[in-house]
Amino acid sequence: MSKKKICIVMGGPSAEHEISLRTGREVMKHLERGKYVPRAVIVTKSREFFWADIVHDIPSELDCTNPAKSKFFTGPLKAADSQVIWQDCDAVFLALHGEFGENGVFQGFLDTLGIPYTGSNVLSSAIGMDKIVARRVFEHAGLTTPPGSIWRTKGSGPSVDDIVRDRGFPCFVKCPQSGSSRLMGRATNETELSMLLDQFSKESDAILVESAIVGDEYSVPVLEYPDGSLKPLPPILIRPVKAEFFDYSAKYMSGGSDEIVPAPCSAELTARLQEAALTAHIEIGCRGLTRTDIIVRDDKLFVLEINTLPGMTSASLAPKAFAAAGGSFAELLDILIRDALKGR
Repeated sequence: MSKKKICIVMGGPSAEHEISLRTGREVMKHLERGKYVPRAVIVTKSREFFWADIVHDIPSELDCTNPAKSKFFTGPLKAADSQVIWQDCDAVFLALHGEFGENGVFQGFLDTLGIPYTGSNVLSSAIGMDKIVARRVFEHAGLTTPPGSIWRTKGSGPSVDDIVRDRGFPCFVKCPQSGSSRLMGRATNETELSMLLDQFSKESDAILVESAIVGDEYSVPVLEYPDGSLKPLPPILIRPVKAEFFDYSAKYMSGGSDEIVPAPCSAELTARLQEAALTAHIEIGCRGLTRTDIIVRDDKLFVLEINTLPGMTSASLAPKAFAAAGGSFAELLDILIRDALKGR
């Protein structure tokens, strides 16, 4: 069987550019070379494309951060002139995060080119990335979400005074299309709330403000296999060590949080967490690998959000859950690529 050429696309213009580069390098490191030939594709913050076929050594972090000065990469190319990158590509492994990569924009580009890719399609990606729209889908499916208000820069909506009254403190302020705990914050008083709303209004016309739910936080991946079957992976219990919530530093800094997998909870709670994550995955219409974040308080589950392209860095949760289920990083990549090749 001939090897498949897999373009690993990373970077992008979002606030999660650096995390995406980490994911891409981790995928390159673990991709099974006996079955796949990797091609690294860097999308810069200005949306220029650089590419390199990976024969032996993978590009360093510095190479990926500044591909224009790297011996590895060819480019830059504009998207409209990037045919040379895709002409012999069998499938794309999407290592992108945040807007442009996770919200359906790049998926639409690949659909136009007719190239299979890992993860969800345009619509599911767009819905999953939008925290406000995804909440409505979850609630329609019978899942419980934290009480929330939508503050808008245009049109009618609750005032800051209304939000203070309804949500109380502390509360979480979130741009609807952000990930890796970027563009979100915790407000403990009206001044902080107003500052966060003002800051995030430069990024979005609608801001989600949720009441803080104090409880145990879990993250539950769901994996689709090439035969179409769905399998929830072991839940991960997340305990930030220093931060007051699972923010960017708690996620990605060494020692920022304790991530216990399998989570030390009862079989009954494990089943409920997995069922909620499975419902979220199905109702959003996702494919491939997702990860749903859930808080449990007083035995009640509150679904926070779904990640349609979970991180695949050495610190990421989904690979840890797959390892806890007995699999390797290379096996996880193989499942995702075979699912992409078969499903499209």
